[in-house]
Amino acid sequence: MEGRKKKIIICVVLGILLVFLGITFSVISILNQEKKDTQKIQEEIKAKYHGFKEAADHFTEVRKEYQTVILEDLYVESVEEEYEEWMEIFKDYQEVVDKVIKEASSLDKLCVNKKYPDQTVMANCQAYMINYETVMNYFVKDVESFNEFMETYHTDYQGDEEKYPKYELKDKYHYIDINDDGKFIGKD
Repeated sequence: MEGRKKKIIICVVLGILLVFLGITFSVISILNQEKKDTQKIQEEIKAKYHGFKEAADHFTEVRKEYQTVILEDLYVESVEEEYEEWMEIFKDYQEVVDKVIKEASSLDKLCVNKKYPDQTVMANCQAYMINYETVMNYFVKDVESFNEFMETYHTDYQGDEEKYPKYELKDKYHYIDINDDGKFIGKD
């Protein structure tokens, strides 16, 4: 009888040990998989940030053109002569913003409210949020400013509203605060 109890105790101890080892290996396996997944996401962010940065840098160039061609020449006397050129520049400006939006779409779900161990990735995500917010808010602000000027032109100077309409801003363009910090970079 006593030999049987020892065998049962040994079997129970071995069973508990096997369960414990199984759980340990499962946890280690899960942690290794999470590490691989995080590494893969970090590499994806680095790759996608490069395309976004190029689009954001191009935005800066196009906005300078907006400022030098439209903003510096935004006088009531210039509307009739310059309006067509202004619309072409706004068209180019909007295309660049659309490219930024396209490049930003995948970074949004990877960066916003996320933390990563790689500091380069965290810096890329931070730069993405600042630049994306700046791009969208500057564009909306510039269009609104132009439209306010055109409104003044139409009301105070009886400008032809049909021939020289305000620039139409679609619903997808609006002020954003991507990281919900209460600051709209580029709006003010």
